[in-house]
Amino acid sequence: MRVNIKGRDVCLILKKVDTIQKAGIVQMETKQVVKSILSHDENGHPFWEEIVTEKYVFSDEDKIGIVAEYNAGKMTATQIVEKYHLSGKQVLFSWMDRYLREESLSLGASEADDMAKNPDERIRELELENRRLQKALDAEALRAKAFDTMIELAESKFNIPIRKKSGTKR
Repeated sequence: MRVNIKGRDVCLILKKVDTIQKAGIVQMETKQVVKSILSHDENGHPFWEEIVTEKYVFSDEDKIGIVAEYNAGKMTATQIVEKYHLSGKQVLFSWMDRYLREESLSLGASEADDMAKNPDERIRELELENRRLQKALDAEALRAKAFDTMIELAESKFNIPIRKKSGTKR
């Protein structure tokens, strides 16, 4: 496959898959990727340069484990991204959207398990959940404030009404 990145033609070739053990709950697999990049020497003559890099590959169980680790509230998204060598926070958040939605469909059995736990342990879990939900609420409040500011700026700068006026008919 040939793509153009920042004015350079890049040919990607996938090499063998190596498996490494990483401390923690996740077994991370890496793929060695050889990138052929079109470069120029000091005289301006083009030549192909090969660079070997590694790309991490995660199974569904690994992704669920990483999402669960983030939801425990002990690490920030940035720390999770650095720990597991993700390409960005958006990868983590897309996994959360996918796997938390699936997890919420199967909550019935886990509620019985929660009730059987030690009361102190249950209180600690609820406090962590409360902190996580408070963070989510704060993030949504900040997001709403940003949208309000964006609308106000657009209305004042471009002199167009965006908000629905009260009393208008549908």
